Amino acid sequence: MQSDDVERVSGYRSSGSADDTTNSRIALIVPRTLVKRVKDALEAHRILDKDVKIRPARLEEQKASLQGASVDLRPGTLFIPTKLSVSKEQVDLDTLPVEWDLHQQLGLIGCETDIGIIAFEQAQNTYGFLGSERGCQDDPSPHQASASESSYMNHFARTVGHWLHQLPHEKLERTFARDVVLSCSWTYMIYPPLLLLPPTALSNLSCIFTSNGEDILKDLSSLWCLLSTEFRASHIALNAPILASTSKKASVQKGEHLKANILRSPTGLAPLYGDFGPNLPLDHIPTITDFSSAFWCTAQQNGIFQTWAPRYTMFSRGNISEKARILNLKTLTEEQLGSRPEETSAVDLYAGIGYFTFSYIKVGVGKVLCWEINPWSVEGLKRGAKRNRWGAEVIKDGPASNETINREERLLVFQESNQHAAKRIAAMKESIPPVRHVNCGLLPSSKDSWGVAVQVLHPIGGWIHVHENIAKRDIESRTEEIVGIFVRLVRKHCMNKAEEQWGVECEHVQQVKSYAPGVMHYVLDIFISSPG
Repeated sequence: MQSDDVERVSGYRSSGSADDTTNSRIALIVPRTLVKRVKDALEAHRILDKDVKIRPARLEEQKASLQGASVDLRPGTLFIPTKLSVSKEQVDLDTLPVEWDLHQQLGLIGCETDIGIIAFEQAQNTYGFLGSERGCQDDPSPHQASASESSYMNHFARTVGHWLHQLPHEKLERTFARDVVLSCSWTYMIYPPLLLLPPTALSNLSCIFTSNGEDILKDLSSLWCLLSTEFRASHIALNAPILASTSKKASVQKGEHLKANILRSPTGLAPLYGDFGPNLPLDHIPTITDFSSAFWCTAQQNGIFQTWAPRYTMFSRGNISEKARILNLKTLTEEQLGSRPEETSAVDLYAGIGYFTFSYIKVGVGKVLCWEINPWSVEGLKRGAKRNRWGAEVIKDGPASNETINREERLLVFQESNQHAAKRIAAMKESIPPVRHVNCGLLPSSKDSWGVAVQVLHPIGGWIHVHENIAKRDIESRTEEIVGIFVRLVRKHCMNKAEEQWGVECEHVQQVKSYAPGVMHYVLDIFISSPG
């Protein structure tokens, strides 16, 4: 590969010199079994950085490569440096996870879930803990960062260290602050203009003060203000896992009755800085005024914009590889479909803000019909579609009119339970292209939609994409079990005669991301073929 080709790999640029202080390098976090393959690929593209040693990946680097997921240290995982670099702005704006593109261009498709990508900083570019070129004025012998520390010192950690150093507390010595900050996990995400901190951020700060014999400051507004300036973020919040159950109110009180969180509302999100809009009850039906008063942010993945209100809607960053896989599915080609993609329809039974819906639109499917019950998600889907310059029609609690179906908009959004999907599609089957793909994208299991998925699939057959959390040790047995369930569903909903021979098989199992220790988010591509 020529040098000008190197600069085009995945949109990153090849770093020209080791003393480039405005950029971070890209490194791959790789299991030992794949090291030779990855190293050969990097050398073939002339982007292996031989000036930095390949070494065991540290826990913080492994966490960063898994987007902050809780993981145990895996001794057989290595840190492989590359010559590719990204600007500080790219890292801060969360454009780093275009991992699929990099894997694809390096010929590493098929092992993308095993190879992580992180940004790191060259040790020789770092002066003192804050990473400033001049070091600390009142420290006559500024700490020189080692190669091991440089990869830990992301922009957030340096900003926290700078804030600690400026505090008027004589006890809080700079050397001590550096050691404590380096021992903490400072993963963060930016979805402009939102800076999203991990749930451990406050406990990390508390440990710094407590370990030094002090209580954490009651007023952290100076830190939030500094972070806002450094990251150009108008809003800051603490992230939290999406709870499986919650109360009707935004926060759960003692003794309060819990109900299933079917809307996937981010009830644990804690705003720290900026106006996030009114904190409305979960059972409140939002109005146009509510939508206008809410805070919205946007992310771009695989060239597709997605928009959501963080108070009321979740965003899953980790699904990026599955979104990209849809864009490259062979089963969405004319060769596999027997017709052009624009002459087919796809159904998304859990649309959310358009996670997978938008991928079907971008790949060229003629009509995409989706179901979503959270009005905030529907509003985000509408805004995201507009940002991508796609028309969208929203139908609330009822069938779509012929006028709506026949409009040029390719995206139809039904704001209702997906249990209505079969009768809605049956009523308009003569007006839409045949449904050849159905997406069932709900975790921990999408099993409640499988019967509906079989019913909405066109009689000529097609593919149902089943999302499921499965223990890695159980993937084979669980796949067999799921295929058996679909065989029974096909018999129930599709067979008109006992002698009809429908085919049901799992064509592919895709590992998407880690969900918990030993448990992975998988997608099973179930192919259903009609008799003859």
